Amino acid sequence: MRPHPSPDMTQPERTAMSRHPSSRSAPRHRFRRSGIALVAVGGLILAACGSPPTSGGDGGGREASGDGDRELPECPLDALEKADGPVEIDLWYGGLGGETQTTMEEMASGFNASQDEVVVKANNQGQSYEEVLRKYEGASATPNQLPQVIYLEDTTLGQMVDKGQVLPAEACMEAADYDPTQILPAARSAFSVDDVLYPGYMNVSTPILYYNKTIFAKAGLDPDDPPGTMEEVREAAKTIKDAGLADKPLSFKVNRWFLENWLSGVGQDLVNNDNGRSEPATEAAFNTPEAVDLLTELQEMNDEGLLNAFASTEGSIDHFLALVPPANGNPSSAMLVETSTASTTISAVVEGQITAAEAGIDFDESVVDKSAIVPGAGPYPGLEAPGKVNAGGGGFFILNTASDEQQAASWKFLEFMLQPENAKTWHTKGGYLPIVKSVLDEPDVQEYWETTLSGVLVKPSVDQLRDADPDQSGPLIGPYVPVTDAVQGAMERVLLNGADPQTELDKAESEVDKVFDDYNR
Repeated sequence: MRPHPSPDMTQPERTAMSRHPSSRSAPRHRFRRSGIALVAVGGLILAACGSPPTSGGDGGGREASGDGDRELPECPLDALEKADGPVEIDLWYGGLGGETQTTMEEMASGFNASQDEVVVKANNQGQSYEEVLRKYEGASATPNQLPQVIYLEDTTLGQMVDKGQVLPAEACMEAADYDPTQILPAARSAFSVDDVLYPGYMNVSTPILYYNKTIFAKAGLDPDDPPGTMEEVREAAKTIKDAGLADKPLSFKVNRWFLENWLSGVGQDLVNNDNGRSEPATEAAFNTPEAVDLLTELQEMNDEGLLNAFASTEGSIDHFLALVPPANGNPSSAMLVETSTASTTISAVVEGQITAAEAGIDFDESVVDKSAIVPGAGPYPGLEAPGKVNAGGGGFFILNTASDEQQAASWKFLEFMLQPENAKTWHTKGGYLPIVKSVLDEPDVQEYWETTLSGVLVKPSVDQLRDADPDQSGPLIGPYVPVTDAVQGAMERVLLNGADPQTELDKAESEVDKVFDDYNR
């Protein structure tokens, strides 16, 4: 793997940003060892996880040359100056709940109050990224029904580019003399195609480990030393279970995002052609000994009662609720791998700042013993080392189906979001990671990490993103939905139905290769 670039890199780094080494290998291993316990208060997050990006196909957006020499389209900034009165733009978003949704609404209101040229209407389209994507797909053939800005999961990047309906925000950055290297390298790389940054702002998250320090301490484990590998997670789960403190210590929502991060952490890609980033992907790359070993170990943990596996049902929070201690008795689980974005909602509910209902969560708080919850967080436990993750989350895309003045107005709003003060708000209140470099050095942000529960919980994810290798971004796939459906289907059959890992990965590989054959035809 290449050495990590400096966070202070400037223009030349962009060429290398979305390229991976042409081949990578990692030693075969199986995880087993010592570790920790976890908790994330009960469930509280409709908001978003993120998974990695996408590419492929020839739907009018992405070229297969992989040479990175694409010419940027024009961003019509002058059109806003010629507009007769304020320009209205619609923003579609979804998958945001609790404090994160409030932050989105306040960001739009704050922008509207800050100037008189543009009026943004932020419209919530549902409780998940998938709902917004379905609405976009239903309206994409009728441009006048589309918004001017749309917030979608990072996984849709390739599909959006291939549809040819996105104005690359980097074109507007260039026209407005905004230096994109102010944005963290790993975030830029994850949301770029052929070295062009497409969203104007990114709400970035990574997976981390949440745990209940109370249970950890009762089990004789160090509450300030979470497990850094899956071997250590397994050993911690054994210790907690043997102590009778949780029935199935590791709560796990069976989601391909976690698999992608585990594999990329040891140099394994989900698809070929450098995870679809040097050229559009044409076949699966995930059917490796490492993947078989990982699913086998998770299946063994499941069989031993160490893993509390939940189907990845849209909008479900059961994997969170497994960590909620009842008034009498122990919680089902004590550890959880989940999105860093959950940190603000977890802290708000534990500290009594908001109710479960206000967080968008439907459960009876009266049966919860909050005194038995002391949330902790640690880096994402990897197969070989902690903290090896990709930037996930969502991006705000400017649609080129809008008028020139609306496109210019859309950039003005996203430029507002990029201002350090507003990027700081997305972090300290919205729960997403700071993507503007200067925010990391703000004294009040550093104080937030040290003195608030939400800040302490999210800090491991901040460090992971800052250290993430921009040459190791997640998969860029045009037909992301059917590809990841195949991968996730294999995981669910293994962990929920007891199927053979190798057999299911073989099936998923065949399904994915067929998807690419059809898509790239």
